[in-house]
Amino acid sequence: MELWVIFVLLYGIFKGAREPIKKKILEKHDLMSALFAYTFIGFLMTVPMARDVFSVDAVSLALIAVKSFVLFFAWLATFAAVKKLSVSLYSVMDLSRVVFSTLMGVIFLNESLTLKGIISLLLVVAGLYLVNRQKDGADRKTDGRYVWLVLFSCLLNAVSGIMDKYIMSTKAVSSIQLQFWFMLMLSVMYYTYICIKGQKADIRGCAKNPYIYILSFLLIAGDRLLFIANSYEASRVTVMTLLKQSAVIVAILSGKFVYGEKIARKLLCAGIIIFGIVLAVV
Repeated sequence: MELWVIFVLLYGIFKGAREPIKKKILEKHDLMSALFAYTFIGFLMTVPMARDVFSVDAVSLALIAVKSFVLFFAWLATFAAVKKLSVSLYSVMDLSRVVFSTLMGVIFLNESLTLKGIISLLLVVAGLYLVNRQKDGADRKTDGRYVWLVLFSCLLNAVSGIMDKYIMSTKAVSSIQLQFWFMLMLSVMYYTYICIKGQKADIRGCAKNPYIYILSFLLIAGDRLLFIANSYEASRVTVMTLLKQSAVIVAILSGKFVYGEKIARKLLCAGIIIFGIVLAVV
């Protein structure tokens, strides 16, 4: 197994562990305060490792700014959806980014889509359709707008993933430089938004919540592995996107053991989707 594949699988595990933690944080703090604190603390974690961050050229900084702007809305949608949906339903719906990223990899990066790839995509779509046909428990009362928010965040995250691959492929930016700048830009964007809206941010309260630090660490560690994987010439967005979805198992089991959610139907749907993922990469 190639090293970049292991890095992406580890990223998936870290990502899956983040979803229940987000929900825990949002039980105590408002969305914007949590987002800013999570992003800014993550940025501070990158500072000790920062090397030559001010040597990044203007074109690369512009691309990172666009990526940050895309993630600004993606993370807003993600946190809003996680707050209202069960962890297990959100994690299965989040698999829809496979469809968006695969299609973008084919369209924008000229990656090939084989017959197996087409079948795997159809399995992913089938799994997503089944999980939305009948929701369990509290999910039945959930406003459909939050399901659309998940899809919107998946689309934007797919755009960000394509940009990661392109930025890292230029060799003009290292993984730490990319992480440093996009976390800094995101922090500024969220704080600016809070100021413009005139909201009272609970920054002090968030700073005392240990879950914020765990969440930020999982983000920084996972993204670093993902950026390094993107720097490998052999890595492909279509395959990487599929491998990332190992996160769903971690998130669904967390929903069961942390929140007591019913997961049988969601595990079945996730199983169909993961079978499609395996089919695409073997």
